[in-house]
Amino acid sequence: MIDIKGAFDYDSFHPHADRTYRILTDVTATNNDEQGFATSPLPLADALKQNYPFVEEATRVVGNSGEFSANRKQLPVIYSAVDPGFFKIFGFRLEKGQAAIAPQTVVLTQQTAKRFFGTANPLGKIVEHPTLGAMMVAGVLAENPTKSHLNFDALVSMATFSSPESQRSMTNWTDYAQGYTYVLLKPGVPAETLDGILPALASRVTKGLRFAKDKGYTFRSQPLTKLSPAREELMRASYEPTAGKLETELGIGLLTLLLAAFNCINLTLARSLSRAREVGIRKVAGALRWQLMGQFMAESAVLSLAGLGLAYGMLQVIKPMPFVQQWLIGGVQWENDIRIWLVFITFSLMTGLLAGLLPARVLSSFQPAQVLRSQTGLRVFKGITLRKSLIVVQFSISLLAMISLLAMALQQDYMATADYGFQRENILTIPLNGLPSGRLSTDIAQLAGVEQVAATGALFGDHGNGWQMIHRQKAGGDSSAAHVFATDANLVPITDLTMLAGQNLPMSVSDSASRMVLVNEEAVRTFKFGTAGTAVGQTLWLNDSTEVQIAGVLKDFKFTTLVWKIQPLLLRYQPNEFRYLTVKVAGNDPEAIKSNIARIWKRQNPYEPFNGQWYDDFLYDRHSHTDDISFMALLIGLAVSIACLGLLVTYTTELRTKEVGVRKVMGARVSQVIWLLSWDFLKLLLIAGAIALPLGYLAGSLFLKTFTYHVSLGLGALSLCFGILLLLGGLTIGWRTYKTALTNPAKSLRSE
Repeated sequence: MIDIKGAFDYDSFHPHADRTYRILTDVTATNNDEQGFATSPLPLADALKQNYPFVEEATRVVGNSGEFSANRKQLPVIYSAVDPGFFKIFGFRLEKGQAAIAPQTVVLTQQTAKRFFGTANPLGKIVEHPTLGAMMVAGVLAENPTKSHLNFDALVSMATFSSPESQRSMTNWTDYAQGYTYVLLKPGVPAETLDGILPALASRVTKGLRFAKDKGYTFRSQPLTKLSPAREELMRASYEPTAGKLETELGIGLLTLLLAAFNCINLTLARSLSRAREVGIRKVAGALRWQLMGQFMAESAVLSLAGLGLAYGMLQVIKPMPFVQQWLIGGVQWENDIRIWLVFITFSLMTGLLAGLLPARVLSSFQPAQVLRSQTGLRVFKGITLRKSLIVVQFSISLLAMISLLAMALQQDYMATADYGFQRENILTIPLNGLPSGRLSTDIAQLAGVEQVAATGALFGDHGNGWQMIHRQKAGGDSSAAHVFATDANLVPITDLTMLAGQNLPMSVSDSASRMVLVNEEAVRTFKFGTAGTAVGQTLWLNDSTEVQIAGVLKDFKFTTLVWKIQPLLLRYQPNEFRYLTVKVAGNDPEAIKSNIARIWKRQNPYEPFNGQWYDDFLYDRHSHTDDISFMALLIGLAVSIACLGLLVTYTTELRTKEVGVRKVMGARVSQVIWLLSWDFLKLLLIAGAIALPLGYLAGSLFLKTFTYHVSLGLGALSLCFGILLLLGGLTIGWRTYKTALTNPAKSLRSE
């Protein structure tokens, strides 16, 4: 509920949200398939503002990420390039300073300013970017009252992008996936006015354009107030939560609540024997049926409210946990919102009343003559009973959830420990954090036990070092996006990559080394070079401006996350983009070597902590997602616990107490009595398994297929989940039936 409230609160702090719109692009492919994009061509904002008087303001937002350097620190930053109109349309308030309007100026968020400058005043300070150059901090943003679909650490003035390549992008109508366009309509202008001109505008600007993979596109508007939660799957979507995500979370919550309601019904009915005489006496005394129903439903409502109080107390205990903040709260302010508490209380009352309705009807229907005379003939259920159906449903849901969780856990473990195709043992990764790589690399290489040192722009097994458009010919249209990794010649032997043809990058550190590149097999296929051998010596163009020559071809390996298939890769010497050192150490005492490296780091950079990490640990931390799995395990543990509590062992054993006494007098052993009482419940667990196992296999397989490289959900995993369910259910059943089987026959026979 908290997360759902937060989704609807997105962007509620903007002053003109009711007349602000994002322009979407609907693209028609050559096969006539249509796909909506949240982005639009960059010239669109100026075209709308200059040509249509009802548009008060328009702005472009171009998101990106990279390493920024300042105050002897080099840190990753998510930044957006924005026009001056951005600060007029949106309500991102400045805590100090002014907006980033002039070239080479930037505005930082509070968190980013603290990361770089601590408590010092950041205004007027310089931050540097490898491509954008030095930029002055013009202002610091205040904390937003709610979340926004625009997520950034810094806002860079669009005027900073003045290179010829950037200017071409600003006037390119064929590229609809580079940035977002927002317009602010004048007061009183309806959305229909904007929607009316967009198709004609799209037709006009695309006339005569040639698209490589599309027929064309058109535009439509999306109100800012309707962005979150997103009800449509858009390409290049921003950071707003999707309706599907919220529906999944709501479904999990309601499912858990449904299991609890089943338990309330089950346990109330199971204890009905203990209240049968109470009902009979009250009816004899003149109580009406509706009065009895009101009493039992009120009891259920009180228990539900008590559960709400207990849930709030438990939330306070687990609130500091990272996965709770990520999944449940996420910065949403709700505890002082009276409306939320009214919803919680109303929902708890309704749940309690509905859960208590069926038990109230059953208990109030008892006949006084029957319950006051004897309880042995009293039967709440008959035939294929409600109680059996509820038990089967509860355990089916629990088993389905267990299988799904196991599939997630197995995949995360596989991603953390899989063979990526490169060496990862005894390799230390060191973030440079702005420190020049040359001297540090030289000093580390002289240590005993250090075999080789390489400088890189990113680490294999992460998200890559950034996309670039690569052209086969300078003026040709045969281009494709590829990952370009900055590195030197030592990385290939350190990571034990296989060279299929050609040779490694040259060891020289001169500019000539940057003209040679290594490519993988997928790049050879993408650019249609034929074989690895014929690709050696061929040339490629980077961003229409830089010609490089292929020195060698590497065997394909998984250099990004396993979610993606292997993509085109170029390794290139680019020392200005080096962000990490990768150090291969001898295997005799790696921790001692790591300590020696840390001492060298401290001598050269005494103000920054040493964050060296073994490559194995980096991949495990990057892909294991332990917090997410822990949270899911908590939910499923609650579901299984609720299901076990709902077993109606008490009801059946109380009805069969006399039978147990007779069988024991006739010589039945305790083990035979336990089996007799347990078999009915074990059959229900087997039925639940028959239902949930195929459904769980299907759900787990569908989840795993979202990954290009994934594990298989085999018979062993399914058996493990079913075995755990049988064990927990069997222990629950066995404990109660064991107590009943030990009952003294004289006592049980006298109870008649």
